[in-house]
Amino acid sequence: MLLRHGLPSPLPRRRAPLRRLAMSSTSATPPSTSASAAAEYHCRTKHSLTAGYARGPGRLDWANQPNPFLRFAPAPQLPLPNPPPHALSAGPIPYPALFHSPPPPPPPEPLTVDSLSALLFHSLALSAWKSTGLSTWSLRVNPSSGNLHPTEAHILFPHPREPGRLAVAHYAPRDHLLEVRAMAPAGECGAILPAPATAVLALSSVFWREAWKYGERAFRYCNHDVGHALAAVAVAAAALGWDAKVLDGLSYEDLGRLVGVDKGSLAATPEELPNRVVKGKAPWVERQHPDCTVLLFPAGSEPEVDYGRMSDALRRFDGLDWVGKANALSKDHVVWDVIYRTAEEVKKHGPAPEERFVVMPWRKSPAMSEGLYKQLTVQEVVRRRRSAVDMDGVHVMGRDMFYQMLLHCLPSGEADSGERQGKQCALPFRVLPWDAEVHAALFVHRITGLPKGLYFLVRNEEHFGALQRAMRQDFEWVRPEGCPDGLPLYRLMKGDCQRLAMQISCFQVYEYGKWHCFWLISYKLYLIGCLTCFLMNLSMFIYA
Repeated sequence: MLLRHGLPSPLPRRRAPLRRLAMSSTSATPPSTSASAAAEYHCRTKHSLTAGYARGPGRLDWANQPNPFLRFAPAPQLPLPNPPPHALSAGPIPYPALFHSPPPPPPPEPLTVDSLSALLFHSLALSAWKSTGLSTWSLRVNPSSGNLHPTEAHILFPHPREPGRLAVAHYAPRDHLLEVRAMAPAGECGAILPAPATAVLALSSVFWREAWKYGERAFRYCNHDVGHALAAVAVAAAALGWDAKVLDGLSYEDLGRLVGVDKGSLAATPEELPNRVVKGKAPWVERQHPDCTVLLFPAGSEPEVDYGRMSDALRRFDGLDWVGKANALSKDHVVWDVIYRTAEEVKKHGPAPEERFVVMPWRKSPAMSEGLYKQLTVQEVVRRRRSAVDMDGVHVMGRDMFYQMLLHCLPSGEADSGERQGKQCALPFRVLPWDAEVHAALFVHRITGLPKGLYFLVRNEEHFGALQRAMRQDFEWVRPEGCPDGLPLYRLMKGDCQRLAMQISCFQVYEYGKWHCFWLISYKLYLIGCLTCFLMNLSMFIYA
């Protein structure tokens, strides 16, 4: 649901971008051009108590709200069972069992239309329709900033009705079906699927859907939403006995061929990108930007991926017969130039044939107590909406439940004795091919048995020393009472942080009906901020 701003903003609008990089480097080695572009974009689009909000539309142009559903008529449609059959061999899986039972997940389901339907139905499909007055909107399984859903999904798999051919299809969540945009010969393009019973899922973003509301910050939110989609796909795949892993050795050009980004788009990207904000008809901003590709394969197997051969096979997609033209999403547009210039500068060229595809061993997440969980299946949990409106500033959470939630945030899961957190082996983080780079700062407000204050979860313990050196010297760094041995959680300082949490969140206020809350920041049981380590030299960026 799109939320309107309730009270006037206490911060000024930013008139000029920040050019100074708010970073400290422990290395004299200059970062790459792509890293510099990402860092500059980050600093330019931060909200700041001194410089004001990042540039945005100021108001919502409801007449040009982007259509949340991309379609490619007249591409042939492959209907998916809706809902998928419950007769899959694994049956309904209790939610705790997916994380706490001995891995890997249940025996793999065969790759069929039914199992693909189950994967998409429990990860990227619509979950409900809502309405108020004359307005009606949909909700999806995967969360999205502002419920704007810039993320599109495409899937490559053996066509169920045409042996020897691979289907290249776009997923249409509104009708839960696949639009088959192209067919590829399995013999010539077989290197893309490195083993039997495998499929490739590609994710892309339509920047305009987020830029319509958030202006130049939209590139942030699109990447944020890709992360949500990856996690949703990883969990849904595990429930089918499948594993999911990002294919990080493919280039932007490879991903574009798989998505068909130049096939059926309304307009081409201009050769010279604008260097200022432009309003008017600009259908090219509705183009998809390829983000990443995920290999789906039976859990417990280790497919041999050759990125060089995979890239060569994808070049053949240029000559396929692509069907369908994208529908228009808006009549008029606003071109937030920094989004498209940054996206151009951070493109990953390649491919990287030397990149290794490594499948990490399965690790279960530690459990405080099975009694903390309701008796719900994975399928019930992922399709049940979680509403931020329910945060009321009154309810409290038990300490054990709080610890259990943080145990689910550990990338390495239940590590062996002496092993430190960092490798991403547990759900859903194992979908990513790199070590954990994101840590969590927590403002604890109302956790029973836990003093109010600032806490820090170290998700990669190799960074512990650098984190301590980068922070205030008077932080305590003590383990809180009752904290499980395998949870690297530290209390930095005691104190009531609700007002501080609201302040550093730029006093954002949203209106719900006739009452207001401070953007749920100071009303949450706790607030999580993320600290991310970039550039391999631990340059630190704090996200507003």
